[in-house]
Amino acid sequence: MRITSSWTLARLWPFVAPYRNRYLFGIAANILARSCDLVPMVIVGKAVDAITAAKDGASPGADTLVYYGLAVLLSFVLLAVFQSVSDYTLDALAQLVRHDLRVALYGHLQRQDMHFFEERQSGDLLNIVSSDVDTLENFLSDATTSTIRLIITFVGTFAVLFWIDWRLALLLMAPMPFAFAAVRTFSTSIRPRYRQARQAVGQVAGIIGNNLRGMGVIQAFTAEAEQARRVEEQSALYRDEAIGASLARARFVPVLYAVAGMAFALLIAGGGWLTLSGNGPSVGDYATFILLATRLVLPLFVFGMLINQFQRSEASAGRIWGVLSLAPAIADRPGAEPLRETPQTIAFEDVRFSYPDRDPVLKGVSFEMQRGKVVGVVGPTGAGKSTLVKLLLRHLEPQSGRIALNGRDMGGYTLASLRGRLGYVSQEAFLFTGTVAQNIRLGASESTDEQLREAARIAGALEFIEALPQGFETAIGEGGIKLSGGQRQRISLARAVLRDPDVLVLDEATSAVDTRTEEIIQENLHAFRENRMTLAVAHRLSTVRQSDLIIVMVDGVIVERGRHEELLEMNGVYAGLWSVQSGELR
Repeated sequence: MRITSSWTLARLWPFVAPYRNRYLFGIAANILARSCDLVPMVIVGKAVDAITAAKDGASPGADTLVYYGLAVLLSFVLLAVFQSVSDYTLDALAQLVRHDLRVALYGHLQRQDMHFFEERQSGDLLNIVSSDVDTLENFLSDATTSTIRLIITFVGTFAVLFWIDWRLALLLMAPMPFAFAAVRTFSTSIRPRYRQARQAVGQVAGIIGNNLRGMGVIQAFTAEAEQARRVEEQSALYRDEAIGASLARARFVPVLYAVAGMAFALLIAGGGWLTLSGNGPSVGDYATFILLATRLVLPLFVFGMLINQFQRSEASAGRIWGVLSLAPAIADRPGAEPLRETPQTIAFEDVRFSYPDRDPVLKGVSFEMQRGKVVGVVGPTGAGKSTLVKLLLRHLEPQSGRIALNGRDMGGYTLASLRGRLGYVSQEAFLFTGTVAQNIRLGASESTDEQLREAARIAGALEFIEALPQGFETAIGEGGIKLSGGQRQRISLARAVLRDPDVLVLDEATSAVDTRTEEIIQENLHAFRENRMTLAVAHRLSTVRQSDLIIVMVDGVIVERGRHEELLEMNGVYAGLWSVQSGELR
């Protein structure tokens, strides 16, 4: 079922509801402001009648015009007060809602599974969280206020006009069906334009963001022209849709002018004839009528602009609700409980997994991790090693079999309590903009300086960190761009160590460091393994040589298992890999 613009924007109400009193107060102030705005025109008509009567010899009281002038002055003062109060109240409301919406959107994104982020461009998601949310803020602060003002102006003005002379009011309303038909046509034609434009600008943001992060690779491969062409092609889609929307607006505006022209032509001709013949309103009321009618022209054009803004907002809202409506593929199961006991064992029991439209990655994998022990996982590329890690972190779920923690299916524990027991180091160490200390303290913000230094020492990072210009307070740039790959890996390892996890997961955690540094790290981690489980995935066999158990995987199957010496004695896959890497022929 297609979601209409009104329904899409109406879904903002849950975010507005907490501030409903503020919202109603702003509307009430706007109603009072619009009422004060109409008062001067009514008084002008009274003044014209008073002056006309004076010329005919019926002199009004000397102070009548003074009272009229003071009433106009008071109405302007009250208009300024009520309008300022309304603008501030509704603008503040828009900022509050924008804040809540952005926080809710980001929080919802954090609950999505890793497959979601693999399928979506980060630049597009950033555009939704920033640009699309800002568009809705503008809708709340500007379009909503203008809509309220327009409705109140139309209702109030026509109420006064019918009170003055219902015949003239009907003349003024006669061309309105043409305006409504034009608005409907404009709204229908421009909606898909804005939806396509918002999608296109999101794609542009995604490509540019990705390219900026990979600019070194682009330059190294002299691919500047190719990437510039990609950006140009995607930007052209946004350009064409935006121009199409402008063309639709250009066709719409003349219709509004024509409707306004017909309305005033009928009013001047018909209303003037009724007044002149003595069968219509007085000259003063006719003057008031003309002035009030002119106040309807601007709202008519504002209405056209509001339709345009509504469609922009609807396109942004659709993208936001599209994200908020997504249910995480990996979430707490019904009845899941916090993990309170210390993990003693983790067992993979006949675990099988395959990615969509691909051959099985894991084909009945079974092994057990124990507290105080290190399990190493080796094998060629594509063997399924990284998939094991993702399953352990519950970034993925087994399609058959199970992973049992202390004998219970790991899915029976809440994600937060489970991951709170884990320390994870990936091959592609990701660092955040900030200082070295801030990156190491991620997830352990309450740690002391002594604990911070000890974690850095275990990770083999203390020496180079202390050599940095500001030591632990050195800013490392976006993604740690100011550091080498090995330095980034060691900071990432220190981050995991600082958490003092019950389960330490190392996925090629030292692949970017030199052999001597790796030996130091391995010695430190060997002592650190006490009272915790460690899973170490590696291509470099020296990384897992001291493991209590090494499993060798080929094409999603464990083909060998044992300690280093035992595997060498088997003279199988592991022994062959060791011969190649160490240079020892067997």
